[in-house]
Amino acid sequence: MAAVQLATAGSGTLVPLAFSEIGASQEAASFAASAYSAGFLVGCFVVARSIADIGHIRAFASGAAITIAAAILFSVSTSTPFLIFLRFLTGLATAGLFSIGDTWLNETAEDKTRGRVLAVYAIIVGVVAVFSQFLVFVVPGDIREAFVYVALFYCVSIVVISTTRSTPPNNETSVPIRIRGLFKDAPAAVLGVFAMGMVSTTLLSVVPYNAAQLGVEIIDVALMVALIYLGRVLFQFPLGWLSDKMDRRIVILIATVTATVVFLLMAVLVDVDYDHSVNSFDYNSTGFVILCIILMLLGGSLLTLYSLLVAHALDRTVPVYVSSAAVTMLLVWTLGSISGPLIANLATTFFGDIALYWVNFSVMLCFALYLGQRIWSVEPVSRAEQTSHTEVLPTSTEMVPTEKR
Repeated sequence: MAAVQLATAGSGTLVPLAFSEIGASQEAASFAASAYSAGFLVGCFVVARSIADIGHIRAFASGAAITIAAAILFSVSTSTPFLIFLRFLTGLATAGLFSIGDTWLNETAEDKTRGRVLAVYAIIVGVVAVFSQFLVFVVPGDIREAFVYVALFYCVSIVVISTTRSTPPNNETSVPIRIRGLFKDAPAAVLGVFAMGMVSTTLLSVVPYNAAQLGVEIIDVALMVALIYLGRVLFQFPLGWLSDKMDRRIVILIATVTATVVFLLMAVLVDVDYDHSVNSFDYNSTGFVILCIILMLLGGSLLTLYSLLVAHALDRTVPVYVSSAAVTMLLVWTLGSISGPLIANLATTFFGDIALYWVNFSVMLCFALYLGQRIWSVEPVSRAEQTSHTEVLPTSTEMVPTEKR
């Protein structure tokens, strides 16, 4: 699964940079991001449920074959509609890959060690996401050549899963979706995860395109994305630990306000009319150090929100609906990741490129204000009813909590 995450996170940055290189519009980059999320949605909630019918190993090999073909075709094609379709297929297949890997991990982990296994898994996935950005450093001349390496990592995943001696999981349970019920129990969690899906997908899939169009070197773009992922790795556990010791909503509010402030700084300070190619990053300057800190704060505050919000949703969910609540949160996050790039692109059409940053700021500000109002007017859950925070990633319907701990 590390190889799959390496290819997935790496291609998440490579795709918008490739669109910039071939002269495609920001609209195309936005549609590609939404198409991937739409494919992921179909893969999670439609395709993944039929995996048991054909066998996990064969299903994994089939999904990986689709991603390999899509990566190779992406490296040779310049047709924008076709590339967007390839992203849809990649999202669909990737959902299946994560579903199989997550199921396997859940089934093989013992009850006493499952929490630690999931924590280690989340850390490994986060670290791999950081290093995935170095795919850009491999072929800085023609960014589309890096998709060959993406295909290579998918090939490695097939070899590993095909030669494993572990018994494939046997999990055919179906978990219901409860958007209305969950919104009644924990409206802040539902709205928060939708906002987080909107903003994080726009940040990681559209902003790199915009930065490349402004003249920022692609290596610098990859470095900035790596710093955002690094922030998630550094802050995930401390924020989760802190949220178990106090009203979890306050920790969520602190993280949300931090991300909101960073987006405000980006909206105010980014000069969309400046040609950044005439002045690349000075890695020895104080300004670069400050930029690194800001980007890590952004990743540590924004990308950690998913697991915090899932934990908050479970705090207010009766035990029988724990799995349903977690799966519903993934669905809402995916819907947000579909709509975010589309809304951002619509805003830039009318108000220019700078609107991309103001949209992210506005979404986070609205959620921060709503959450603040909820904290003021609604009592927190008792410590006895509060669940323990678990590092949860928006990867599949299988990697979700099944009980309160």
